[in-house]
This record gives sequence, structure tokens and C-alpha cells, in this order.
Amino acid sequence: MARLSLSRVAAAKENKILRSLSFDSRPVRHSSILDASTRTFEWVFKEAGQRDSVAGRTSTPTGSFLRWLKEGDGFFWVTGKPGSGKSTLMKFIADHPTTLTVLSRWSHPKRPVLASHYFWSAGTPMQKSQQGLLQTLLYGIFRQLPDIMETVCTERWSKTFEELEHEPWLVPELQRILQRIADRQDLPVRFCFFVDGLDEFGGDHVDFCRSLHELAQSPHIKLCVSSREWNVFEDSFGGGSIDSKLYIHELTCNDIRSYAERRLQEHPRWKELETEVSNASWLIEEITKRAAGVFLWVFLVTKELRSGLSEYDSFSDMQRRLESIPVDLEAFFKHILESVETFYHQKMATTLQIALAATEPAPVAVYHFHDVEYEDQDYALKLPLQALEKVKAASLCQQITRRLKGRCRGLLEVNRHSHRVEFLHRSVMDFLRTAEMSIFLTEKAPHGFDARLSLLQAYTAYIKTTEFPEFVDRTDFNQHTASGLMSAIGETLVQARELHGEMAEAAYPLLDELD
Repeated sequence: MARLSLSRVAAAKENKILRSLSFDSRPVRHSSILDASTRTFEWVFKEAGQRDSVAGRTSTPTGSFLRWLKEGDGFFWVTGKPGSGKSTLMKFIADHPTTLTVLSRWSHPKRPVLASHYFWSAGTPMQKSQQGLLQTLLYGIFRQLPDIMETVCTERWSKTFEELEHEPWLVPELQRILQRIADRQDLPVRFCFFVDGLDEFGGDHVDFCRSLHELAQSPHIKLCVSSREWNVFEDSFGGGSIDSKLYIHELTCNDIRSYAERRLQEHPRWKELETEVSNASWLIEEITKRAAGVFLWVFLVTKELRSGLSEYDSFSDMQRRLESIPVDLEAFFKHILESVETFYHQKMATTLQIALAATEPAPVAVYHFHDVEYEDQDYALKLPLQALEKVKAASLCQQITRRLKGRCRGLLEVNRHSHRVEFLHRSVMDFLRTAEMSIFLTEKAPHGFDARLSLLQAYTAYIKTTEFPEFVDRTDFNQHTASGLMSAIGETLVQARELHGEMAEAAYPLLDELD
């Protein structure tokens, strides 16, 4: 009986530790990455020289990734141009059942344990920090190996349940726990970690790469990582064998052709166009040639062409539409913004400036309140402390989603899981932060507009009109679980600190509202 009671206590403590490692935004980036299209990326699991029965092409020149899964150690590096599908490939590999099957050959006679993390520079602090990575990896490990918590989480295991409730995770403790796991020789498992978007990590990249190399010193751990083709990552991961890296944009020609074909064939008028002209497939071949391995460009181009199909464009119109689109991704972004109706330019500019100023993706309601600012600049002070009805909130969400499509033409979108507004892709945010685009947005925005003050107003209104049922106490804030209320308060304080002069004076009454 006593043994059963101790077992229950241990299980409860394991559950408490596991839950404390999770955080609200942990699964959001993974869920927001597009799933690979049917048959896309399947070449990555082909043997060297093996032909793809559908695409009719051979696998990667050496079958290098498959060989690394089966027998390699250390690192495998996936790299490529912005928008070339690195995150989609990493998600495809990490989630594919073949990965674990093949890894079992490497781990034999032990079993493989897989954990993955997806950095997101436009996301919450936890989505772009080392702490977020460590907590995610440990969460993934402990979900599969709960029994090891007692021996590797020694500092935490000795604490009472009440102490665990209020004990924040800190990076040094997380590092010690992961290192203990790496040093364990007696575990019946070997680990493979998938870490996407190293370039989206918010700290020092040299130090971060060094810490990953230290982790990979363990014979029981190997890592598949992805990043842009930056020198710091080339120095860290590109100097090894050609079999330990993959330049994705050089290998996806057939995937892009299939993706473009599917996107156009999904439109009901495509078949009609094919019957009207004999060379409708020219559009698909031309898209494939112009894409140069960049999936994001293909997504945006086929979106434009599908719009043309809806307008019953002739084939020659479709050709001209395609030829008018810049092949450079940043030039294409500019082309998209310039296509926004002139009437919306002012709100387009302020909306994008707010998205850039926010330290993490803002709730949809924040963008609704920004619209209210155009009608009454003191609206946040006048609003009563009263939560919006759920029906009203849902209706506003639908309205803002449609308004964003009109003003920003898809460069900003609402995440259907978190109901927060995000950039379509990291490269959109990078583009908008260039000097040229900063000037462009400033010129389009109203004179004297300050995105930080506007955000402060909108978040104040959001806090006053939102019910936060998940908020229990300040423990949530300490544990970095991004409680909706504490996250919103934190954002208002960050924006207020950045204001100066007259703008700072305008912030004081808003901050008083939060007392």
C-alpha cells in the first residue's frame, strides 16, 4: 500500500514537472508551418540513385540524409534560400514515421527518441530563445521517458508540490538536466533532435552553435538542424562531409512543379482553360523555372494566378500576369504592397508598423482597436472595464481577418490556432525592416503616427475588454507560460518604455488604467 502511494506521488510529481516545461506558444510554430504537399520531399528518404516512381527523377545525389539517419553521428545541416521550404522539410522529416523506423537502425539495440523545436523570430520570446529550445526538448524527452525525471531533475525532485508550483525554470538548470541525460550511459535509448530555424534564434549565434556542438559530443545524441546560408552556420556545420548537408533549393525542382500544378488544378476554372488552349501547362513550367527553388515565391505567384482564373482571365492575360511578377522575393513583396488599393494605403502602413513594433504576435482584437483609434484617439480611456461577448468577439475576429487580407494582401495573416496576427514568413518581416521600406511605410502613415503608442492604446483596450480565464496567479508569468493577461501587460510596459517626450506623456494615463 505504501509502495502504491509513493508511486502515485512520483507520477504526480512527474506530471507537475512535465506541465511546467510546456508553455502556451510551444506548439504554435509547428502547427503554423505548412504541411508538405502529397509526394513533396519524399526524395529525402530515397536510397542513392533510387528513382521516384511518380516524378521520374532520382533522389538526392548521394542519398546522404537517409544514410545519416541510419548510421551517421553529429550534425546534418539543411540550408537554403529564404522561402525555399526549410521549415516545411524539417516538419515533414520530424513527423514522418519513416524517420523513427530508419533511426532504429542507428540506435539498435536501443530505441530512438525524437524531439523537435522550431524557432520563430517573429514569435514570443520563448519561441526565439535558448530557454524555449531547452524546455521544448526536455518536454519531448520526458513525455517519452518520464521515469528518468527523478534522477536527472534532482534539484526539482526534492521540492514540495507547492514549491514546484512557484519555481521558475532557468537556463542553467535546464542545461544541467540535458547534460545529465547526455552523460547517461545506462539509458535504453538514443536521441535525435530536430532544430529548425537557427537563424531565427534571438541570441548570439556563435555561442549558440558552440552549445549545440557540446551537446553533440555525446555518442547517444545527434542533431538535424536547419538555417539560412549565413557564414556563422557555414562555419559551424558546413565544413564537414558533403554527405552531412543539404542545399534544399537545389533539389526541389520537381516538388515545385508538382506544387504549382496542384495549386492551379485546385481552381475549378483550370480545366476549362486547359480545354481552351493546348499549352496551358506552359504556365506551370514557367513558374518552375522562375522559382529557383523558392516555394514561398510559388505560393504567392499561384495565388495571383488563381485570382486571375477567378476573373476569367484569358491565357494570354495569365501569361502577362506571370511575366509582370518579379522573380526576386523582396521585389515581389513590394509589388504586392503596391497593388493594395490606394484607399487602404494609410491603414496598410500603420497595420504593418504595429506588427513590426510588437515584440510577439498580437491578438486579433489589438488590430480591431487600432481601427477604433481612427475614430477616437482617446478610445482606450473611455472604454468600460467589461469583457466583450463571445459572439461579438468572434464577429470582430472575422472582420479583422478580412480587413487584413484587403490591406496587406496576405503578408499578414491570422493564425487559426492562436488567433494572433503573424507575418506570412520571416522574409516579409526582414523586408519591411529595410531602410527603404521603413521610409515607404512612414510616408504612407499619418503624420506623427507612433506604432508603439498605438500598440499601448490597443493593448490597454484589449485588457479592459477581455476575460482571461486561464490566468490564476503570477506563477504563470514567472514560468513563461505566456498567460494572456501577463503577456498583454508585459507588452504594454515594453512599448511604454520605448516612448519619449510627448508620446511618453500620452502613455501615463493609459498605464494608470492598468492599475
